[in-house]
Amino acid sequence: MTIKQYAFHVHAYLRAQGTASLTRSQVHELLAAAAGFATHAAFHHQAAWCDVAWRDTGLAPDEDRVIQRCLHLGLSDEEAVRAAQGLVCFLGTSGYAPVRFEELIAALASDEDEWAEADETESPVVAPWLSIALISRMRRDFDALLAELSLLLEGLELAAARGIGAAHLAIAHILEPYGGLPDEDERRFGRELRWRGQWSAEPVGFAEIAAGKDRFVRVVAKHRHHLLAAARSGNRRAMLLTAKRYGDPGVLELEPSDEMDPYDMADLADANDRPELAYQWLTVLAREGNVSAMRALIEDRDETPFRAWVWMYLSRMLGRDLSQDRHEAINENGSPYDDDAGGPAYVGGVDGIELTPLTTEENRHAKEEAAQLFAVIEERYELT
Repeated sequence: MTIKQYAFHVHAYLRAQGTASLTRSQVHELLAAAAGFATHAAFHHQAAWCDVAWRDTGLAPDEDRVIQRCLHLGLSDEEAVRAAQGLVCFLGTSGYAPVRFEELIAALASDEDEWAEADETESPVVAPWLSIALISRMRRDFDALLAELSLLLEGLELAAARGIGAAHLAIAHILEPYGGLPDEDERRFGRELRWRGQWSAEPVGFAEIAAGKDRFVRVVAKHRHHLLAAARSGNRRAMLLTAKRYGDPGVLELEPSDEMDPYDMADLADANDRPELAYQWLTVLAREGNVSAMRALIEDRDETPFRAWVWMYLSRMLGRDLSQDRHEAINENGSPYDDDAGGPAYVGGVDGIELTPLTTEENRHAKEEAAQLFAVIEERYELT
């Protein structure tokens, strides 16, 4: 069923109940009101109809909001009550359920570990009916998805065509099991994406995929298109995912958060000629007690002498003094040497770092700042 057909059935039912003055566009407004939205436009910016019976969701249509919407559309009190009661009756017997994009994304993400890790804190609670009545059908197979969820897919594509990032991301989630590729293929695509500077290939619609050839190729292209489109719209979760999969630099413009891996972010910044951001992310790691990041800042990032001594003193407090040589026996391939296995051994590890001394006053301040950072690190570990 299509959205137009759904509205046609609702309109015909209400006319049969004695509300002949309602137009088709007004029926769309009343459906949106029943779903809890102020207007039809607001509904389609945040939600879509899905191929699940309303009665199977446990949701109750908002009859009061429907009455108010009827009055706003110019119906009399009597007509408004009759239309609202008729619509609620129809929805309880033959209506389809609304689903908010954010709730759909959360339900899909809970079924995919990689996606769920990207943004657990912002996802809404998943309603049981979504997983039971909707997500399970999506995961059955691609033909079932196309045949049984046409109403939802149409609504998502219409919203995506209007540039709604959450709709793009929901489509990408839906296609994930059917358009996923090995990591090396994703990295290759990422290199191509960076070389081109953009990815503008328009995908075919779900209906065309169902009828056409080269299905897998089209599904992969559609999945990538919608994921990247969601990221380009500024959707935070999509930006985190495109950064992880393709090395997409858009995430570099986001405010730092716990969801971002500082090492990955530093590498991404370096790969995109953003040394100032790489420095910031290595500093985040250093402040958290990562001694390797402290070494990188001192040796590779032109750290100021004062800041270098702060890291030096902090490394000593953490028991990993950067001024000390750390050498070990290794195999030719860099793995730790095993005495029992024998064979030629090589020297690995790192030399200690030598720093230019500070003045007495600067040295005192460096020790104080290192002690403050160490106290924060200790407190964090005590809390965990």
